[in-house]
Formats: sequence, structure tokens, C-alpha cells
Amino acid sequence: MDRINIIIAESEMGEREKLKSQLAGEQDIQVIGEARDGKECLDLVSRQRPDVVLIKEDLPVLNGLAAAEQITSDFPEVGVILILTGSEGQEVWHKMLRAGIKEFVTRPVTADRLLEEVRKVATLQAKAAKRSGTPTPTQVVVPESPKRRVVTITGPRGGCGKTVIAANLAVALARGSEKVALVDLNLWGGDVAMVLDVQPKRTLGDLLPGFGGIDYDVVDSVMSKHPSGVSVLAAPLTGTFDGSTLSRYMVQSILEALREHYEYTVVDTGYANLESTLAAMDYSDVILVVVGMDLPRLRDGKLYLKNLLAANYPKEKIHVIVNRTSNSKEISSSEVETILEFPVTTQIPSDDALVGSSVNLGQTFVSSNPNKPVARAILALAETVSPSVNNNDGDAGKKRSGRWFSFMQ
Repeated sequence: MDRINIIIAESEMGEREKLKSQLAGEQDIQVIGEARDGKECLDLVSRQRPDVVLIKEDLPVLNGLAAAEQITSDFPEVGVILILTGSEGQEVWHKMLRAGIKEFVTRPVTADRLLEEVRKVATLQAKAAKRSGTPTPTQVVVPESPKRRVVTITGPRGGCGKTVIAANLAVALARGSEKVALVDLNLWGGDVAMVLDVQPKRTLGDLLPGFGGIDYDVVDSVMSKHPSGVSVLAAPLTGTFDGSTLSRYMVQSILEALREHYEYTVVDTGYANLESTLAAMDYSDVILVVVGMDLPRLRDGKLYLKNLLAANYPKEKIHVIVNRTSNSKEISSSEVETILEFPVTTQIPSDDALVGSSVNLGQTFVSSNPNKPVARAILALAETVSPSVNNNDGDAGKKRSGRWFSFMQ
């Protein structure tokens, strides 16, 4: 394999030298240029066409994010890794998504973490170049698994019901498959294990760099079995795991291992701007975006969906779930799609009593009360993810016309 040529754009000399020293000594990596500001970075990229450029977000003259956006637009064959401080707000993340920048590292960056990300980005660029026929110094082979699906559940803000939907969807999928996995990527207090009343002996927190690599045997050793047949990879207990150690490469290695052994892998994510969430969405076949029915949440959902599309996530990969709908006259069902400017796949009716009871008892409502409207909505959602799911409860399995799967009483 040829060398990965890199340009570093960093305004502080000491930080540039540190990055260079972290990359030094690697036979497959070569630093071919250094820039002190965003404009100089653009000039270097234009002349030298590196494989990867490392860009500090707050560069002088021309902001690093603006430079990264221009590179992504003008030189799509060049991989961009943004260097962040960790104190950036949602605005920076939204700008990154609009610019199509999904790769970043947060300071302090270890040499291992930096090398991992550089090689990962180079491989992703090689994959894109291979599809387009553009020459590239690296090659990659991506296994195709058309019958196996990774489904990631995300949303623009917390408290939208992602975890309850993820747990019930996984159990619904298990009605038609013996190979369903459920992964809790909510790294700071994920509740999947609690919702399913699973007492895991080991969790995602045990998958730290130290195993010497992630493969199926390693992942399987930390999974727990739910009575429905769903295999659960639980999140670590609050305060016991440093989420920054769960890199993009690690997340995708876990999902790749699960894809090889499960027909369906359902992923419950944490905050929308976490690297682990972006990594899961990048690797997924289906992205379920959960939004609330009130106007502020719908507006957040509209912005989030626009950012996903701007970040080049295929529209056909994204399915919108409107949760906790009611017969409120303030916002009608017909108005929701107009507000979101996006088609809605499923609306899940509000049933606080049933959902609250199911969470407290650790029993999924698709199992305990499959004929309730909220359960029928999840079962129908499972059908959209997998037509093989056998739904024999009343008329919930009948084919429904139109965009919406509506189960209002």
C-alpha cells in the first residue's frame, strides 16, 4: 500500500510539531505540508492534493471549518479531519454536518487515536474513489450483506423516546428472526438494560482498547440474552466509562462483527453530535429519526433532517418517526410533514400509562399488550424494517396505504 500523504493546518507551532511527532515513524504515513491558517491550507491542498488534511477548527485568516467545507466541496477526493477542542457548541456541529464533515478528533488526542482516524479516513476515501473510478493510493474491500440490516435510532434532542422505541422494535423484530441484536450506545447512563429488565454481567464499557482488536467473539462475550431472544449489548453504568475512548473505528468494528452474525442490529444512540452516534449512522442501512409532536421539537427535527441531508446521508435511508402523537387540534397530522419538510414513516400514539408501566416493570409493551395502538405502531414499524416480521395481532399486520402508519384510537 502506498503512503497516506497528509497536510497539517494548525496555527500553533508547538501543536503542529506534536501532531507531526505522533505521525512520525509510520511507514504508511507521510506529512507533505504544513499550514498556519485556513487560506494557506487551501493553497497547499490545491497544489499538493493530499490524501488527508488535519485542520484545526479555529484557524486565523480563514476559519478552519470554512476551509474544510471548501476542501470537501472542491476536492472531494481529499479526506478531511477536523481538530476540535471539545468545547464547541451545537452550532459548530450543525455547520460540520451541512459541510458534509463527519470525521473529527477532540483534543487531547493520543497518537493511537490520531493514527486510527487517519487510516480510517484514508480507507473511506479509497472506498469512495473506487466507486467513482478515481485513482487512490489505498484500497478497501467492503463486504456486502444485503439480508442483514443495521438500524440506528437517533433524534435531535434527548427525551424523545428513542430507548423505548429501540427496545420494543428489537423485540418486535425478534418475532420473525432468532438473530436480533440491540446495542445501547448511550454512553452516559443508557437505559436499554433497565427497560428490558436485563442484569448484564458485562457491558459496552468492557470493550476497551486492550483486547487487541474487536471481533465477534469479543463482542459476544459482553452481550446478555433477553427472554424474547434479543441479544443485548448494554451501556456502561453511569460514571464508569469514558465515552471519548469509544472511537468511530471501534463503533464500526462492533457493528461489523454483529452484522456478520445477526440479521438485525438495532442501535440506540446518545447525543446527536457524539462521534459514536455519527459512526453508527454512517454504518447503518436504516436511520430512524425520532421527533416529538410539539412545535419546538418539530422545528428541531426539521433542522436535524436538513443537516443530515446536507451531510450526504441518503434520503431513502432516513425514516422519520413522530412519537407521542395525540388528537390535538393545535397541530394536525397533515401539518407535521409540512413543518418537517420531510415524509413521515410512522406516528406512534401517546400512551403514557402503558409506556410508563412497561418501563417500570421491564416488560416491552409489544409483548405484554400487542393490540394496543402504541404497540401496533411499533409492530408496523418493524414491518417497514423487515417485511419478514410476522404480525398476527388483529389488523395490525394488514398493509396500510399512504405514508403514515397511524394507530390513533
